[in-house]
Amino acid sequence: MQEMKAALGTTVDRTVLRKLQELPYLCSYSHRGKFYTLDPLAAFDDQGLWAYQGARFSRFGTLIDTAEQFVTRSDRGYLASELAGELQAPVKEPLLKLVSLQRLARKQVGGQYVYFSSDRGKRTEQAHLRHTPVTAQTPPLLRDPLAQTSHETKAAIILFFNTLDERQRRLYAGLESLRLGHGGDSRIAELTGLDVHTIAKGRAELFERDVQVERIRRPGAGRPALENKLRKSSTRSKS
Repeated sequence: MQEMKAALGTTVDRTVLRKLQELPYLCSYSHRGKFYTLDPLAAFDDQGLWAYQGARFSRFGTLIDTAEQFVTRSDRGYLASELAGELQAPVKEPLLKLVSLQRLARKQVGGQYVYFSSDRGKRTEQAHLRHTPVTAQTPPLLRDPLAQTSHETKAAIILFFNTLDERQRRLYAGLESLRLGHGGDSRIAELTGLDVHTIAKGRAELFERDVQVERIRRPGAGRPALENKLRKSSTRSKS
């Protein structure tokens, strides 16, 4: 907003908003809606989300509308922490407001509050799946791979994780989060100690293919060049 006001030579938000009404624009659901983009530029993913340089946008509009859509369309409802991991934004206040407006329902499950659809039939189905224990017959998308991983394997993952540099940790965590699916950021954060925002950044880099493949070996490492081999061989034969 500040940049647009400077470009238009005004100090009034309303002047900028009046100009924006002539354009198909979107307002970020993060950063209190302070960032703007043109609708055609938003490359939404399958969940209807798009991030650009830290600003996050939703096909559904505001944070409160996006939270409602995610909860309503989910199979098992959402914990606030799970939804915050998905949206990479604080959602506690929006969720409580949605409950007060009766646009969502909230129920305590296993000592934690879970947010469900306001529709009774959908809510019953979500609550049933949330209570259903994971078994070998559970559909793959509802299983938690980490829950089925032994303590030894988890320890090996942590050991491997600690050998990586900061960038590699972020990308690896993002990859594992993608593998886990729903709630992956939160689960990987619990395992590795990384911040969910860092994991989401790594996941976004993989989605956007924003990864620079750098030299793996140090300069001078690896096999000697063929020319060097021939030179050494020639020197030996002369001697």
